[in-house]
Amino acid sequence: MKIVKTSRVTVGTSGLGMIDVIRTPFFWAVISLFGILGASAAINTKYGKRFRWFGSTFAILFIAGKFMMVLPIVPQPRFAYSLWMTILAIVFGLSGLVFIGFGYRSQPLILPQKSVKLVTSGVNGIVRHPFYLGDLLFTASFSLFFHSIIGLAFLPIWWAAYILHIIHVEERLEIELGPYYLEYKRHTRGRVIPIPPFELNPPIAQFPFKNLAFKGGGIKGVAYLGVIRALEEYNLLPQIERVVGSSAGAITATIISFNLEYQKTNMIMDTLDYQLVPQLQSEIENKESSWLPKFIGKEVSKLTGDVEGLQRLINKYGWYSSEYFYEWMKIIIAGQCEGNSKATFEDFRNHGFKDLYIIGTNVSKINVEVFSYDTTPNVSVVDAVRISMSIPLYFETLQFNGEKFGHGDFHVDGGVLFNYPLQLFDEPSFSEGNIWFNGGINWETLGFYLYAKRDNFDSSPKIHSFKDYISKIYECYDKSYQISQIDNNLIDQQRTVKINTENVHATDFHLKPRDKQYQALLNEGYEATMKFLKEYQHPSIRTNW
Repeated sequence: MKIVKTSRVTVGTSGLGMIDVIRTPFFWAVISLFGILGASAAINTKYGKRFRWFGSTFAILFIAGKFMMVLPIVPQPRFAYSLWMTILAIVFGLSGLVFIGFGYRSQPLILPQKSVKLVTSGVNGIVRHPFYLGDLLFTASFSLFFHSIIGLAFLPIWWAAYILHIIHVEERLEIELGPYYLEYKRHTRGRVIPIPPFELNPPIAQFPFKNLAFKGGGIKGVAYLGVIRALEEYNLLPQIERVVGSSAGAITATIISFNLEYQKTNMIMDTLDYQLVPQLQSEIENKESSWLPKFIGKEVSKLTGDVEGLQRLINKYGWYSSEYFYEWMKIIIAGQCEGNSKATFEDFRNHGFKDLYIIGTNVSKINVEVFSYDTTPNVSVVDAVRISMSIPLYFETLQFNGEKFGHGDFHVDGGVLFNYPLQLFDEPSFSEGNIWFNGGINWETLGFYLYAKRDNFDSSPKIHSFKDYISKIYECYDKSYQISQIDNNLIDQQRTVKINTENVHATDFHLKPRDKQYQALLNEGYEATMKFLKEYQHPSIRTNW
């Protein structure tokens, strides 16, 4: 390869004149370096962010300096002309234009931007800053086209300058976009120089959620059917790894763990007769006596039921049996576990279900009992769910020793101590390798909270029976929990879908799928979830991260 000397600059005793200085390539190299330093300052200073012309001016100096230094008007050693070098220059130039064009559309932050939008697909799946790669390619093309040795020699310097600039840019991006950008960096490793393997469409989720938490609420849990429908429409369910629930939320968590489609889930829930959930055994075995007048038969049936309920309340500390629900849940689990109605948490793990966590309350030890593969692998899931939904005094209290009922500690509804288990996944054990875990908060968790607006609190007495009384006590507890745990907790509100249940009470088991209140609950769950996901912006952006 021949090198052609185009001209020579002579330095006299009086030094270089201004014209001679301007005609040296190193003058323009200094101008270019000055430009990129100014562009970096524009991003990292309040002045530069306030006045966008500041960054624009330095960006122009940077680009102009690079290209002026290789033009024929600037004397310097040059390569002799060759066809292959011209072809290479054209290829580099066209490639550079492609990366510059797509990179500019994705806001490269050469200038300070008022808003940031993360683009990860296409050329952004090859390098994180395609604009700068395009500029390097175009600079190489320009140097080859004009046969500039100095222009090619400066390419590593421009690359190093870009890296220094990009370090500041990415610091800002990590602040603006939080873990979204960290996840992007995992998939696309090259800043300016491509580093294989490449993913033109890296699998970066729109939402960070991997954990779902469901609050208890009795019959109000019907709203969770609408939640499941919304999650399916957003295609969020496949990325969910763990589900936790308390009371009615435990039922939903169990169904979700099966990885079923919404329609299948809806069909399963349609098989549950809510009116039978708190059924007394006497009401099942002894319907109204046919030989008695109708009004007398009703009174006899009611009296028999009251006697049975009172007897159970004295002996088992609860008015109703949960046997109907227990048998129904066995059938559902058996249908998903090859006929094994007593499948354990370990069996669930072996079937490839989502990791399931069920919350119960151990009254004997006065603590929260978390049933899961990690803590109770050999416990039957159906037993854990039965415990979790056993509203105190309303349903019989269950003695459980980890294997069977009737022995061991007394257990009741998980909602007594941990009705909204959103913070379960805030434990340090869930922080390992989790870029969404910050300050003791796991932003991978999305919770669903059944609540009533304060102006909707039903203040009318309507207490005509022991059942009504227990229902009111439960609602009072629920309202106090809502005020203390959600209304005054801004962090948890940012990762919670609040579902307004109006004046439906937890023990309104008379509702049927065709009832207006039933459908209203389902629709409210759907609409609240859709609204939350549509408006979702990760709260770490600009504020908490």
